[in-house]
Amino acid sequence: MSRVAQIAAVIVFGMALAVLSLLIWGWSDPEGCVSGRDPAVALANERAGAQGTYRDWCHESDGNSLHVVEAGKGETILFIHGFPSIWYSMIRPMEDLREDYRVVAIDGLGAGLSDAPDDIAPYRLAAMADHLDALAEDLGAERFHLVGHDWGAAFAFAYAQSRPEKLLSVTGISAPPQNVAVEMLEISDRQREISQYVERLKSANPPLMLLSGAGERIASGPENHLAAGRMTADEAGVLKAATSDLRRINRHINWYRANLPTPDRIEAEDYWPGRDAKLSVPALLIWGEEDTVFDPAFIDVLRGKSDNLDVLSLEGVGHAPQFEAVIEVNSAIRQIVMQNPREAEPPIE
Repeated sequence: MSRVAQIAAVIVFGMALAVLSLLIWGWSDPEGCVSGRDPAVALANERAGAQGTYRDWCHESDGNSLHVVEAGKGETILFIHGFPSIWYSMIRPMEDLREDYRVVAIDGLGAGLSDAPDDIAPYRLAAMADHLDALAEDLGAERFHLVGHDWGAAFAFAYAQSRPEKLLSVTGISAPPQNVAVEMLEISDRQREISQYVERLKSANPPLMLLSGAGERIASGPENHLAAGRMTADEAGVLKAATSDLRRINRHINWYRANLPTPDRIEAEDYWPGRDAKLSVPALLIWGEEDTVFDPAFIDVLRGKSDNLDVLSLEGVGHAPQFEAVIEVNSAIRQIVMQNPREAEPPIE
């Protein structure tokens, strides 16, 4: 065997071993929910200084646990992040509101320090809504304000459609509710073209993400915000580390696998909680006009499914307004919360 052939054989054998080890590693389960050792919580308290009161804990429901972070007192405002991210992606409005309200954020299943089940059933919006119900009950929040970004917005709006009696207001950043997102796949050629990445994500796995470099691209978002001066190096480091575990990213992708259908195989149940479900609670959509993740035509569709919707459009802003237009986003969320307060408690006799 020639020297070149020997080298080639060694390389091929090494790659085969690497792929095998990656497959074994990729099939192993990530660690379940943990609390008390989240570097993002430590960073949040460091930024808050003497007023640092963020604490975290795990909330179990139906066999799965969510990592929960909270601070402040008063009316409850619950935050839900998008993909690929963790609770800390909602830190800017949490920092603004925590002195006047109880701010609560979760790591969604598969993300951050929450459980990451392999089965896609717990990731279905109906199951996620049941878990949110249980969390709200444990928080003692009979009615609360809900804020979501990206996938968190799709879920927050859908939850509001499903359970209007539980919410004081709902704010969605950069995404429509589930039923509008699915309808756009039906009626918009532009949305189908944009959403081709979803089918690639749904077929991904840890070895493939590593070998293709997709994992590094997924985790690069915080670095972009750092370069633009929207977050500190410590924040970018915490967020990148939280989205660099490919086993967890693979489980986080279950949000897509469980809820977003292939465009040519859409069924009635994909429109959870229903194709004609409407928003009846006070609602706010925050939309960056440079956002490329959704066809902005969805806004008119959403207006037709809403009784009380305000839209804040932000010129020159992309998919992460909470970092790109901090003042405007924080002000808008505070305004909808203030305009829809919890009813006065009855006097104690």
